[in-house]
Amino acid sequence: MTNLSGRKALVTGARHGLGAAIAREFAANGASVAVCGRAEGDCDSVAAEIEALGGAAFDHRLNLDELESASNQMTSAVEKLGGLDILVNNAAVIEPMARIGSIEPADFDLACRINLSGPLALTNAAWRMLSGGGRVLNVLSGASIHPMEGWAAYCSSKAGLHMLTKMIDLEGRDSGVRGFGFAPGLVDTPMQGLIRDARINRISDVPREQLADPAIPARMAAWIVSGEADDLAGGMIDIRDSNIRRRIGWNDG
Repeated sequence: MTNLSGRKALVTGARHGLGAAIAREFAANGASVAVCGRAEGDCDSVAAEIEALGGAAFDHRLNLDELESASNQMTSAVEKLGGLDILVNNAAVIEPMARIGSIEPADFDLACRINLSGPLALTNAAWRMLSGGGRVLNVLSGASIHPMEGWAAYCSSKAGLHMLTKMIDLEGRDSGVRGFGFAPGLVDTPMQGLIRDARINRISDVPREQLADPAIPARMAAWIVSGEADDLAGGMIDIRDSNIRRRIGWNDG
């Protein structure tokens, strides 16, 4: 079992899907968790579920649309946590899904703000708090390195987040801050519902029954930030990598 006892974690985009699953998994392994969504009360049910199972969690408003105040929103969560050991930058948007000739530049800019500038703002605000052993987990995607039709905003912003992950680890290593990228594969989340509805590229055709339960990548996320994966810091850890799966004891048959 992954040990996160005594760790203090903040997870963005945790109202549902992968973010909620990561918050649950962290708490189940002993961490105290700030469960963050765009609006106050968004994550009440997730926090209540965690507490009902004996974990420590609370709902917190953290809206990356509001880049100018996101740092202050995070700082107030950290004050309530009593410190910060783990920052999970999970919040992201898939929209706009449009070909480059049809995309609205303002919509592209907003996606980059949420998917890339937001994680930078939070990491910047958390930098000193994380020194001495903190870990930043940026949720990436195969789209970080593989272009997909209609996903110019998502692919570009995730590619930027991939490089930001490398920079976090490069610049943070001497002070004990480690950065990790995590590609969770195709997960059954509300974002995948939007992708199916858009019918814009081949990912729209993946049947829902082939998507992973969010609890599965959440388990790998907990392992990554536990310290057991520190030799992999600075890169993108892909859940489909058979070497990683064997390393953590997943038997794929």
